[in-house]
Amino acid sequence: MSEDLHPLEEITSFYLVRHGHTRATELGLLYSDIKIEITEKGEKQAQAAANFVARSKPQKIICGQAVRVLQSCRPLEQETGLTAEVVAGFEEWQVGAWEGRTYLDIKKNDSEQYHSWCADPIENAPPGGESIKQLSERIAESISALISSQPCSGKTIAMVTHSGIIRSILIYALGMPVQNFWRLSIPTGSVTRIDFSRNFATVHFMAVNPASLS
Repeated sequence: MSEDLHPLEEITSFYLVRHGHTRATELGLLYSDIKIEITEKGEKQAQAAANFVARSKPQKIICGQAVRVLQSCRPLEQETGLTAEVVAGFEEWQVGAWEGRTYLDIKKNDSEQYHSWCADPIENAPPGGESIKQLSERIAESISALISSQPCSGKTIAMVTHSGIIRSILIYALGMPVQNFWRLSIPTGSVTRIDFSRNFATVHFMAVNPASLS
């Protein structure tokens, strides 16, 4: 029998699924463009993640509005019979003028911008974008509101989202300094589970790759 870490407390469980593989991810591009689609590999990852998460019988599916997220939701909707609800506030890290570029390209062609950002990649933002600190604060507010909302509180929820969102939720759950953001690896198609009670959070597993288990 597993230890009950939250005795007599209402638990809200999240299965955080990163969307499936994209060509932009493969190329190492920085992107927040909502129109980018998943690849055939991404479809297989999404199906594997859906099979994995469906076994835990989620009561609700939520997601953002990005096409790659909506595409990655479809297998989960089919496996559970639930319809995903699009929720605002969980948009990916906004990279501004660096949209569609690699770090190497920025370093080579905009070296001053690049080195300025590297001096503090948490507090500094890409031109026209948001800093990681701003992202983490935004997501902390969004996830806190979601946990306490009547439609979500006490339920098991599958959330299909982005790597920056999952990293930010992990930092919020564990009370970690935001400087740890870049130390967290969240691959495409991976699943992370976090339980929240009123005053406590437990990370049960992080970045499990269901496609590699099948």
